[in-house]
Amino acid sequence: MQRSYHFDLAERTRLSPAERERLVAMAPARRFADGQFVQQQGDPGDAFWAVVEGHVLVGRFAEDGGFTAFAVLGPGDLFGELAFFTGVPRQADALASGQARLVAIDRALLRRLMAADVGWAELLLRSLGRQLAGALDIIDAERRLGSADRLLRLLRMMAADGGDDTTVRATQQQLADLLGVSRVTLGAALRDLTARGLVETGYGRIKLLHLEL
Repeated sequence: MQRSYHFDLAERTRLSPAERERLVAMAPARRFADGQFVQQQGDPGDAFWAVVEGHVLVGRFAEDGGFTAFAVLGPGDLFGELAFFTGVPRQADALASGQARLVAIDRALLRRLMAADVGWAELLLRSLGRQLAGALDIIDAERRLGSADRLLRLLRMMAADGGDDTTVRATQQQLADLLGVSRVTLGAALRDLTARGLVETGYGRIKLLHLEL
């Protein structure tokens, strides 16, 4: 069974393309194949990650094989900061969703980055703060909203986070994983939103309508 409780719906902090280029110039990027683990629960938190290219699915595998999806992260997203700064073992699994390139940021590299740009400190604090706010927000939404309204809320947040307030590029399976519902339930929610004139679907994308509502 797939579930999702803590997907970060707050606006995420992302590295700009220029910042990603500077990062890759300072440290080698590692390539990951589709489905390859980037990190697993229990791993030491001796570095955190920056997504340079591709996407990473972050969540948690249960003993019964069920998976709780937390987020699908894209270029510029950071993850793994909690374990890095607290010294606790990794609390989540992360695996590449398609081909991906990532940079592992350890303490030595972070010091170099902060020496070159003090804005890294603010960026990391903002990232952690938004993750906490998003976790609290989604817990509240789980209690109050039905599947269609939760999907609409997710789509609006994803569109804003991607820099385009009207279009989301994601597969139905990704959206189902993030909401913690089946493809059947996700399809029904999309049909509901379409019938209400709130979204328009296309191949690999969803266009948001009537954003003033």
